[in-house]
Amino acid sequence: MTVKDYAQQLAAYLREIETIQEAVKDIVASAKDAGINPRVLRKVAREMVMDSDKRAKLYEDEDQLSLFRSEVGLLQQFQEAAE
Repeated sequence: MTVKDYAQQLAAYLREIETIQEAVKDIVASAKDAGINPRVLRKVAREMVMDSDKRAKLYEDEDQLSLFRSEVGLLQQFQEAAE
């Protein structure tokens, strides 16, 4: 393959990426219009494609984080503020 061939192949992939990015923006905007929190939606979507071991570690860390928050009273403060 020549440099030109590599460049053309790369350019084609970059165009595909740009198209996919636009589709992602459209989906997120539509979800936002439907009242869905886009930040949380993106997080859940990333978790859906995450390796199961990595996802399990993430959930374990989040459980521990919740425990620590509870221990220092942050969850109670959040609940009181919501009321």
